[in-house]
Amino acid sequence: MIETRINREYVRTDCWSVIAKTCKEENGYNWLEVRIPNIAAGGLLFLSSEQYEAGDYLWFDLQIDPMTPGVVGNIRMKVKGQIKGDRGKREGLHSYSVEFTEISKSDRIRLDELIRMTNFKYKLESTSDIFDR
Repeated sequence: MIETRINREYVRTDCWSVIAKTCKEENGYNWLEVRIPNIAAGGLLFLSSEQYEAGDYLWFDLQIDPMTPGVVGNIRMKVKGQIKGDRGKREGLHSYSVEFTEISKSDRIRLDELIRMTNFKYKLESTSDIFDR
C-alpha cells in the first residue's frame, strides 16, 4: 500500500465558489473584494489588488457555495486570519496565504467536513477497504 504524506492538518479545496471581502477591522468601513482560489478549515489563499505584509491580521467576510448536491444555499461566515506568506503575483494580483486565528469551532468543523465530502482528490487518496481485499 502506498502512503501519501499530508503536509497540512486540513484538506484544501479549489472547486468551490467563494465570494469574499476583507478588512483590517471587524466592523470597519473599508471592505475590499478579494478572490479566494482555495480554502481549508485552517486557512485560505486570497488574491488582491492591495499589498499586505506577512504578519498582518485581516477579517474575511465569506459567502461560500460548495456547489454540492444536497447542500442548499450559501454558507456565510466571518473569520480573522494572519498573513503567513506572500505567494507572489497570480493573474495580475498579489496572492497571500492566511492562517485562521479566529474562527468558531462549528465553522471550522463544518468547513472541514464539507471539504472532505466534496473534494474529489481527497476521495481518490483516501484508503478504502474495498481495494484492500
